[in-house]
Amino acid sequence: MSEHTIIIIIIIIVMANEISAMWKQKAAQMIPIAIASTGVIPKSLSQSLRTLNLHSNTYIQLQISVILGTCSIVRNFINYKLQVRPPSLILLITASQDR
Repeated sequence: MSEHTIIIIIIIIVMANEISAMWKQKAAQMIPIAIASTGVIPKSLSQSLRTLNLHSNTYIQLQISVILGTCSIVRNFINYKLQVRPPSLILLITASQDR
């Protein structure tokens, strides 16, 4: 196992212990569901969905949500870039207003 994987496992165990203590339960089971910003899903997602008693096609809705969120972020970034004026244009505008 890589060092990154070991760190993630430790974090999951700590979170499970905190949740079981917070809700006064004997045990808690953490089921991570990770989806890449491009909508790529891990092979283990179907098993996680079965564990949660969710429909096997739930991953499609998860992918759609993630991709729409990514598109929103990109759209906001592009709009922000288009709204920012270059410094030379700002100088021209302020110089013409002084006359």
